[in-house]
Formats: sequence, structure tokens, C-alpha cells
Amino acid sequence: MDHDERLRLAADLTERLLDRHGAGIVAVGVHGPVARGGDGEESDLDLAVVTAGPEVQVPDRSLYLPRLGTVVDLGAIAADDYLEEASHIGPAWPLAADQYVNQLAVHDPGGYFHKLKHVHEAAVEEAGPEVFAAAAGFDLVRLLSWEATARAAELAGDLLTTGVAVKEAAVLAALVVGLHTRTAYRGTGHALNATAATEAAGPAFAEAYRRLLDPTADPAVQVLALGRVRDALVALADREAIPYLAPDLDAFL
Repeated sequence: MDHDERLRLAADLTERLLDRHGAGIVAVGVHGPVARGGDGEESDLDLAVVTAGPEVQVPDRSLYLPRLGTVVDLGAIAADDYLEEASHIGPAWPLAADQYVNQLAVHDPGGYFHKLKHVHEAAVEEAGPEVFAAAAGFDLVRLLSWEATARAAELAGDLLTTGVAVKEAAVLAALVVGLHTRTAYRGTGHALNATAATEAAGPAFAEAYRRLLDPTADPAVQVLALGRVRDALVALADREAIPYLAPDLDAFL
């Protein structure tokens, strides 16, 4: 399925949504690789369906269409909720931001997606460094947990859990770096590749991160590399006042 065929499919689905819900549909847009014109033969079609409110029942759907040979990922959200989401800088921001600024409108009579982009860009501009640091700290703590899981699983010979933990930790490391550098990624693949090429957390981090991503590496080697990634990010957090420590229970609460 090529780019134009995906856009025609998006238009067909939008027409059906409008026939069913009418004015309850505020806007429909394509995001992800298709919106940027970077989709290939195996790319999914990612659709954002913006509704007038929660009373408009459009279910989130992710389905494979064998006749067309593509996956359609349809996410429905109320207009006010989407604007609220776009105005928030949270732990997933480096991967979430792209959909707020890169929407290819299929149906948007009121200019909703322009407003969505403006709200998000204003939130990024107005957010102080402490906002990004707090989000990065949240991801770093989750990384510490997954790193411990990977270590324990590898020692126990549980290679399946080790692999899952390593992959989760790799994405979390990319999120920490993205938040620290205010880098928005185009997707998970871009996040991993960009993080492997950066020295924002030092050259030792980049080398260990590339080893962590190496699919041919032995699990024990990947876990060792993950420990070095952890150490580099903890050192970064200590230098840059990224909050991830609670010295006592009172501070934690």
C-alpha cells in the first residue's frame, strides 16, 4: 500500500465516521509517518479522531486489514481532552509531541489541528527547565527498576524477561535524553537511533547505549551495557538536578 492509497483509505474511513456521527466529529487527522510523507510499504495508518465530547462513542481500534495489507490504528479523543493533553509536558513527551505538531488533516472545518499545534508549542515554550527535569526524573526511576529486573532475570537464566527489560530500559533512556535536550522524536525507531548518536550524557553513554541495542550481543553483554547506561544517566541527573532520589520517607511523600 503506497502513500496515496493510505490517504484514500483515511478519507474513506473519515466519510464513514461523519455519516455515523455527523457534527460529533470535530476533526480527523493522520499522524505518524504518513503525515510526514515518510511512510513505506509496511507503514501503519495512524488516525486521530477528535470528537465533540465523551458522549460521542467512537472506540479506539487497531486492526489489520488483510485485503489492503495494512494496519489501521484509530485513536479517538474528545477535543478538550486532546488540547489538555497537548498542553502537558510529561514523561512520554519526546514520543508524544510529534502527533501534536504533525497532523495531516482529513477533516478539519474549524482549524482544530492548528489550535492543537499552537497549544502544544506554547506549552513547550513556557515550560521551565524544572518541568522537563521532573518528567526526565520519572523516566529515570522507571529505568532503574527495569535495569534491576534485567540484572536479576539474566542471573536467573530468564532470557525472555531479560530481553523485555532491556528493550523497555532502552526506550526509557531515550526518553530521559529527549526530555533533557528537549528533543521530540518522530517515533520509537528515531528515538533509539538519535539517542545512540548523541553525547548529551557523555561518550561512555553513547558507546554503552549502542552495545545495549546490538541485537547480536549476548544478553549478559546487554545487561552490562545497560548498567553503564544507568550509571551515565544517574551521573547526568546528579549534575543537572534531575530529581530521582528521595532521601527519606517524608521527602518521598
